[in-house]
Amino acid sequence: MSLKSRKSIDKAGPDRHDEFIVAFRKESDKTYTKVTSKISRDWKTGITKEMKRDIPIEDGPFKLTNNILDYDERVEYQDIDGNTAYMYFKRITNDSGNQ
Repeated sequence: MSLKSRKSIDKAGPDRHDEFIVAFRKESDKTYTKVTSKISRDWKTGITKEMKRDIPIEDGPFKLTNNILDYDERVEYQDIDGNTAYMYFKRITNDSGNQ
């Protein structure tokens, strides 16, 4: 059942909202690059549209770490059994060297 009142009035036309998609891409040197993309979603129909003008923002490099107390980025996902799991990424700085 919807929480919306049956007497409420929607505005005409699409109801667009911007969303940000964050992903990590594995590179050939075993580091990861954070890629952030912007899309526009119509909340009435659920149809998405990628913003052509906005190129994805790349940030990094990061390395995968098991240290849950010292990380810069965290990604949440569901494993094959439906359990929530996390991946932790630490930014690689020029001072510490590459891995």
